[in-house]
Amino acid sequence: MAALALVCRAAACCAVMACPSANAAEADQHAPAAKPICLNAAETRDEVKSRRLLEPFAALRTAAAQRKAEALSARLCRTGDEFTYEITLLHHDGRLVHVEMEAATGKVVPPRPAHEPRESHDSHEPQVKN
Repeated sequence: MAALALVCRAAACCAVMACPSANAAEADQHAPAAKPICLNAAETRDEVKSRRLLEPFAALRTAAAQRKAEALSARLCRTGDEFTYEITLLHHDGRLVHVEMEAATGKVVPPRPAHEPRESHDSHEPQVKN
């Protein structure tokens, strides 16, 4: 009887130890991309200069012209080695329009799901949310 209990415990241990690795592999496949970290004005100036990124004003002007809206704000955000501008525009009918643009190329990035929160280093600027 003791031998049977020992075998059952060993089997249970093996099952428990095997599950985390399988679950970790599944989690890696379904894990969302890294969260972007938005930079403050001084960090933005440094990154624009050192990496030769599109200037924030140029990004604002381009997005406003494309969407036929008034430019409100642009924040430079980093995800790994990728830099994007999060641009907020005011449409003529009063709606806020959010555009994400690659800082290196000025290309508009397709919208990502709304449930992904953004992190910010700059606590002085309030985040605009819909």
